[in-house]
Order: sequence, then structure tokens, then C-alpha cells
Amino acid sequence: MVTDGAGAAIIGRVTPTPAFTTDSRLAGRLSALASLGAAIIHFAVAPAHWQEWIPSGLFFVSLALFQLLWAAMAFSRLTTPVLITGVMINVGVIGIWAVSRIAGSPFGPHAGTAEVVKAADLCALLLQVYVVMGAAWVWHRGHHGDPIPAYATAFIVLGAGTVVGLASTVGVASGMQHGHHGPTVAEVDHHGPAANHEQHH
Repeated sequence: MVTDGAGAAIIGRVTPTPAFTTDSRLAGRLSALASLGAAIIHFAVAPAHWQEWIPSGLFFVSLALFQLLWAAMAFSRLTTPVLITGVMINVGVIGIWAVSRIAGSPFGPHAGTAEVVKAADLCALLLQVYVVMGAAWVWHRGHHGDPIPAYATAFIVLGAGTVVGLASTVGVASGMQHGHHGPTVAEVDHHGPAANHEQHH
């Protein structure tokens, strides 16, 4: 009877839920939020890329779907394979973006022509860089990090949500604009003599 009473007392005891989360868990959630913002931007620019070159449109749709799926997984179950995949894919995309803006894409109708850097590019780049940083931080620290009070967590999430919202809005607005390539050398040479000819008249 004594044992039953002790067991009942233990079962009936309510353990208070700690009013904090860990820095690792918070970094994972913010990475998921940033991935969601990047997915929104890539969904917005996909139609323009699709019209220019179908494989390019497929790439952006696939990338947006991956980032959307990764965000959902990071919110619900942030495992080591999810972290590694998020870091590797986003680092690869950032590298592809850098090459396309410096030397031009090696494939497609504008191969070898450096693309113009627009606001949509910078916003998506900013969000993807944070995904890499946040996921790498959780990967390095593990899920057991330093505790953060609930009020600090709410403040950080609110601030990060505002930044992601602004970046997504600016990125979508920029991405909806037509065209993202600068004039090629051939185009400049073609229009140059015509312009000079018109000046003589």
C-alpha cells in the first residue's frame, strides 16, 4: 500500500514545463523560416526563367520545392541528415549563383554571359546564407544548446520574421520584373554603329 501511495504521488506530480528553448533549436527554426522565404522568391522568379529556357524554370521550381520541404522538416524534425542536406544544397546553389553572376552560366541561351545582380538575387542569397549558417550551427552544437528565455526567443523570432518577410517581399517584387540579363557584347556592337549613324543625321 505504501508503494502504491508513493507511485500515485509520483504519477500525480506535475512537472512544470521550462519557459525556455535552446539556442540550437532556435537556430533551426530560424533556418526553416529563412528557407521558406527563399522558396517564395524562387517560386516567384520561376515563370520568367521558364519562358526563357524550360530547364532553367524546372531548376527553380525544383529548388523552391526542396526549400519548402526542407523548411517543413526543419520545423518538425531537425535531424542530422536534414541538416547536412540543407547545408550542402544551399552551398551548391550559392556557388552556382556566384558563377552565373561572374562568368555566366555554362548552359542555356545566355551561356557565357554574366547575369545582372538584382534585388531578388540578393534577398534569396541572404536567406540561403542564413540557412547554411543556422543549419551548420545546429549541426556543430547538436540539439542540446544553451537555454534562451521565452521572452528572448519571442523577440528574436519576431525580428527574424520581419526581416524574412521584408526580404521575401522585395525579392518577389524584383523577381516579377521581366528580364534578368544585361546586354551582350554583340548587342552593344550591333546598336553602337546605328546610334553613331543617327547622330550624324
